[in-house]
Amino acid sequence: MNKLEYLKHFITNEGYDSKGSVQYLITIQFEDPDSSELFKLEPYGVYIEKGYHWTLIDNEPFRVEGGNVNEPLFYMDELLELPGDFHPVLKGKPVKTTFGLFLFNIILIWEPFKGTVEYVNREFTKGFFEDLFREIMVDNPKEGETIPQGKASVDECLMFTHNCNFLEGLGTHYIKPGGLDALTVDPEVIALRDRLFKEHAHELNDPVVFTTIVDQVVALDMKKMMEGPSKKFFINKKFIDNSRKRMFIAFGIEPNDTGDGWVALTQSLDEGWDTNHLAAYINTAVAGSYSRSMATGEGGSQVKETLRLIGRAVVSMTTPDCGSPSTETVIIDKTNQKYWVGIYAVINKVVTLITKENVGGLVGKPTQVRVTNRCILVDGEYCQTCCGLGLGAYGERLSSEIVLIPTRMMLQRMKAAHTAGSKTSILDLDIALK
Repeated sequence: MNKLEYLKHFITNEGYDSKGSVQYLITIQFEDPDSSELFKLEPYGVYIEKGYHWTLIDNEPFRVEGGNVNEPLFYMDELLELPGDFHPVLKGKPVKTTFGLFLFNIILIWEPFKGTVEYVNREFTKGFFEDLFREIMVDNPKEGETIPQGKASVDECLMFTHNCNFLEGLGTHYIKPGGLDALTVDPEVIALRDRLFKEHAHELNDPVVFTTIVDQVVALDMKKMMEGPSKKFFINKKFIDNSRKRMFIAFGIEPNDTGDGWVALTQSLDEGWDTNHLAAYINTAVAGSYSRSMATGEGGSQVKETLRLIGRAVVSMTTPDCGSPSTETVIIDKTNQKYWVGIYAVINKVVTLITKENVGGLVGKPTQVRVTNRCILVDGEYCQTCCGLGLGAYGERLSSEIVLIPTRMMLQRMKAAHTAGSKTSILDLDIALK
């Protein structure tokens, strides 16, 4: 059988129920007792013997053609062209996808929802699933009731999170943790840095000039990284524009030892400290440590103060609508219209729920919406109408949602210290002054 035939056999027989079986698809095996012999014990597993991939079907060995024993049988980004009858998750529609997307659709989409959700042939993101659950999740049906068509119960959505936990840790098998390109810097990047530093040697202590040069060099370094074998390791931009910048390009521009100007530290950490500017390095290290501890302490204090203020906030179970005459005027935009679905608006003096069907008619128009800060209930209560469908369903757990606000405040204070550095921002005055 070829690789695709084997994959269909594996998926049809739910070989993915075993995490070990999933691992052998995406890892490099060795023909020894500690590798292939162990994989042979996994249900529907692939193992290596006599220089080929094999699988057992009814205890009979079948050779799997099309694989290289020196590589994983499947790469997560390996392109597949699947016919519509390959699996029910496709609903009869042929698809060009990747192995990783297909595997994740089976485990995270098909297993919990059994066809309620269409095949997701795109990157799995937090925002996508937040929108999905907001649309499909309903309460568990009571005895004698059924789940409405196109909806999913709370238990089914919880199965999704359980399956996410099942997949946890697989990234260590298929994300390249590094390589020569991640541990070094391309000579072309250093050449650009040296050329620009030489051309602007007389003005490097100008923070605008210095950071503009570094931004150009960092952009080239990122381009090289995204073209190299370690590109999947850099899942966050800050690893390149902050960590690699200091490590391989230039330490940065810092206040001088007298505090009345700037000094350009053009050597990277890889090249070592410039002994002519030891005070600048040491002052920066001390200031960074102090700032980090102060930011953490101040952020924590603000969070606790906010928590004390909101600790008793609840959604009223007795007053669904406080009747507040006060609203907030907003302009709903095409790019954010989905966020207003579930909010109550006052349209033609009538309190109206914004839905997927009517939100399009409100785009670009001043809309009067009911908001929590205009609710007239007292003693920490808020009505369901001012909260909207989302917050209004929280009941006594409303404060747990509001906690997200001080949590983000805390994160911002932490980020300011952990990724501190100098950077140039360009302001277009023509746009800013409109």
